[in-house]
Amino acid sequence: MKTIIAPVDFSTVAENASLYAAELAADIKADLVLLHIMELPIAVAEYPVTDSAFDEAGIEKELQTLKTKLLAAVNNKVNIRTKNILGSPEQQIKELCKTIKPFAVVIATHSSSALDRFFLGSTTVYSAKHLNYPVIVVPHNAKYQAIKKIALAADLKNVYDVPVEEIESIVKLFNAELEVLHAAKNEKAINRDSVDSLSLDHRLIALNPQFHVVKNNDTIIGITDLVKEHNIDLLIIIPKKHGPFHKSQSKDFIFYTDVPLMAIHENDLVPE
Repeated sequence: MKTIIAPVDFSTVAENASLYAAELAADIKADLVLLHIMELPIAVAEYPVTDSAFDEAGIEKELQTLKTKLLAAVNNKVNIRTKNILGSPEQQIKELCKTIKPFAVVIATHSSSALDRFFLGSTTVYSAKHLNYPVIVVPHNAKYQAIKKIALAADLKNVYDVPVEEIESIVKLFNAELEVLHAAKNEKAINRDSVDSLSLDHRLIALNPQFHVVKNNDTIIGITDLVKEHNIDLLIIIPKKHGPFHKSQSKDFIFYTDVPLMAIHENDLVPE
């Protein structure tokens, strides 16, 4: 049975992401784990800490309230469990993934509160970069809809490192179309990348992908413009240590995109 993990902190953006996770779970017949992690801010002197931060009974009640709301939204079609633990969000999410081996972690970003954005955003970026499982980042205003068009943001570097089997599995799970999006600075770069695009097309041939290329000096703006133009439901990125999609640029993708983004990795689902 597939399982989705949804970290929650009871903020509006996290609740929206948990609703997305619940509706996704209903769509693919997966279980859902609502995960809350109690954490002390690093700079305790800078931000006030109240007793409510460690009110375990109150947190359990909020988790059950959220669970009830989500069950109503999906007509009780999803098995939802809750988990409340103390520790570092990044480490606890990673440890739970080792135990559950989820289909994906669904997490929020884009908070209107600067403080929420700092903490929630930090956990989101870490998860997208470092987890060995797919991470779906849900923008603050995104609503779940059937995933029919999936796009892969491709830098066309080291195309033989692209995790083709995982991409095929994801696309086939949703019975979706696959589009490959690439942004290049000029015609010379487009021509130079043409051989690599043919190689990637050959590797993804079972999915019959459609390729779209745009000229733009800013990779992120170029690809997000293509996402809007082609009505993409889910954008896949592959964070890398080096190159145009290096992990620091992946952070910009996470905060810039207006559609749900799935980060997968060259070593996803490989035991550490």
